[in-house]
Amino acid sequence: MGATLAKGIERLSAISFQMNNSSPQNSHHILISEYLRRVNVFLDKLSLFPDGYPLFSFAKMIGREIDADVYRACPQLDTLHNVYMKAICYSYLEVGELIDQGVDDAIQNADLHEPMLKFFERGGTFTIRKGELEVGDAAYPLMYWRTLVIPVQDISDNSLDLIDCNGLEG
Repeated sequence: MGATLAKGIERLSAISFQMNNSSPQNSHHILISEYLRRVNVFLDKLSLFPDGYPLFSFAKMIGREIDADVYRACPQLDTLHNVYMKAICYSYLEVGELIDQGVDDAIQNADLHEPMLKFFERGGTFTIRKGELEVGDAAYPLMYWRTLVIPVQDISDNSLDLIDCNGLEG
């Protein structure tokens, strides 16, 4: 196991998915927006088209195979019942494994999942229902997420803490 994958497993293992709260913070919306922006940049750069949702296997999108052991490397994910959140975590592990293999597309997109990891670390949870990504009372329609023009969001911990303390959205 390479260093990047090991660090990713350690990071995911530290997230308390069962403790994620149902009342979203303002920072959660910033993180969702930034994730959608990064996914759009990644897909546009490689002229890729996912099936519909911004949740996909990174490895499959770039035509790579991942050893099944990678998906079993973080046992905590076996207890995660939200298949959408699990898909993001597995995709994150794929990026780590591919970085360790020296795959350029993975190296160039090492921070693709960073907004969602911070979202999970900050107690965020979401579901997808009727074509919308739902975070608390907010819904992000997924019918046209690929056409959105989203400005870069500051997702530094200081910025996110300020947003949550002051009740502001970016």
